[in-house]
This record gives sequence, structure tokens and C-alpha cells, in this order.
Amino acid sequence: MASLRHRVRIATLQLLFEVDATDHPLDVVIERRVKEEDFPADAERFFGRLTVGVWEHRSYLDRIIEEAAPNWPVTQMPGVDKAILRIAIFELLIDDTERTPVKAIINEAVELAKHFGSDNSSRFVNGVLGTVVNRYIQDQQEDI
Repeated sequence: MASLRHRVRIATLQLLFEVDATDHPLDVVIERRVKEEDFPADAERFFGRLTVGVWEHRSYLDRIIEEAAPNWPVTQMPGVDKAILRIAIFELLIDDTERTPVKAIINEAVELAKHFGSDNSSRFVNGVLGTVVNRYIQDQQEDI
């Protein structure tokens, strides 16, 4: 199931990047991606929850990113890094449907940054998420 969840996060990253960089309507892009990916039902639900959840909470997520990385305004941040951080922070702080371990969320985000981001993306994503966890998830720190 981990590889399926990884595929869902990749599709979410790509969708969020597209919607953020263009004026394509979210619902149209979701519908197209669901057809392209042909996810099983549980993965499709996870995909929908991530994409819609991140998009609906993006201003809140961006404020958290800017607090954690004050030298990097979200408007100047590479789109891939921004999308990865939004997904991970949504999973860490907002999505309570499933409790994915903090370490797993961070590892997944770092892997996405290594694969899709620039040379420094994985270190940047790891640092920002470390700060977010230290500030917002005190009770789970021992898991990290």
C-alpha cells in the first residue's frame, strides 16, 4: 500500500502544481487525473481528500510555511517545493482521517523533493517540516 500512497502523493503534487501555476479549475483537473491514474477506490478517496483539502486550506498552509521559513516568501518559492510542503503540512496538522506517522510524512515529502525538486529542495523541505513539527506537534516529537 505504501507504493500506492506514494503514487497518490505524486499525482497530488502534480495536480497542485498545475492548478497553482495555471487557471485550470480544480474539479476539472481532479476529474482528468482520476481517469489517468485509475486508482482503486481507497486510493481515489485519499487523492480527493489530499487535493481538495490542501487546496481549500492553502492560505493557512502558506502562513505556516512562511512562519517556518521566513526568508522564503511562498510567492517566491519554487512551485514544486510549495506543493510538497502544503501536502505534508496538511497531512501533519489538518487531515485527521488517518494518522500517518510524522516520520513517514516527512520521509515521503523529502523523497518527493529529491525526485521532483531542485538540488536543495530535499534539505529545504526537511528543514521546514522539522520546524513545523517542533512548533505544532509537541506530543509526537518522540516519534521523530
